Amino acid sequence: MSRRTRAKTCAATLLIVLASISNAHAWGTAGHRVVAELAEQFLEIPTARQVRDLLALENVTTLANVSMWADQIRLQRPETARWHFVNIPIDPPPGTPAAYEPKRDCPLDNCVVAKIGQLTSVLGDPNSPPWQRLEALKFLVHFVADIHQPLHCADNNDGGGNGIGVEFNGTPTTLHAVWDTGILASALDTDERGYALALARSITETQASAWSGSALDWANESYRIAAGVIYKRLPGADGVLPISYAADMLPIVNERLQRAGVRLAKILNAALAFPGLEGSRIESPAPAK
Repeated sequence: MSRRTRAKTCAATLLIVLASISNAHAWGTAGHRVVAELAEQFLEIPTARQVRDLLALENVTTLANVSMWADQIRLQRPETARWHFVNIPIDPPPGTPAAYEPKRDCPLDNCVVAKIGQLTSVLGDPNSPPWQRLEALKFLVHFVADIHQPLHCADNNDGGGNGIGVEFNGTPTTLHAVWDTGILASALDTDERGYALALARSITETQASAWSGSALDWANESYRIAAGVIYKRLPGADGVLPISYAADMLPIVNERLQRAGVRLAKILNAALAFPGLEGSRIESPAPAK
């Protein structure tokens, strides 16, 4: 093996190792901020007021401001690392379903599906200390986005695609990273809010009403996309994804972000619907001139 080949091999191996360590970073900063901005467009007025009051405990003003907090505290709180994903096997053991199975996929409730339910209960308990409810809010903003990234809900003995090295638009990376950041970056500049508002305006009333369900449903939805689309379109032996890959997959990414935003808002609206508080949806801002 030549020195150049060895260097390439070592670099690729290091990239995959680093990606596997960062398995919890679904969507990247841009995607998480887009989901948070989307959710704010569908909050009820009393919900938005309570969200604002909780965020004020840390002198922040928007859900986007806290959307990456759950990633930022992983080193200090390593027990939270497994809360960001669920490994539903692409090739499940005989006699088990090709879908989320709690005993198999979420032992000790240590996965994103279980944590969304637990954290929603904390947020919705007006007797819980405010700091606990704020923490639950920050986790939920992040985890509802995570569960909508297909490779955070599927595994083919490859760390959710982290073990699959690919070349995407001429750059060596991993399949997981392509879905975390690469596809969205191909369409998004630095204006996450503008992108979110454009996605919000394209959501119909029928879609917003239909996009409900539970964390279990959302995990299975992501799993089906991973199994039926992503793992069905792996690159060839050269590892190169086709030049059309980003354009082909962007509609899926956009809809996952839209669903995540709508569903996050629904979770918050339901959890914060305390007696005596009524309101209506906050209207989306008018498009910028």
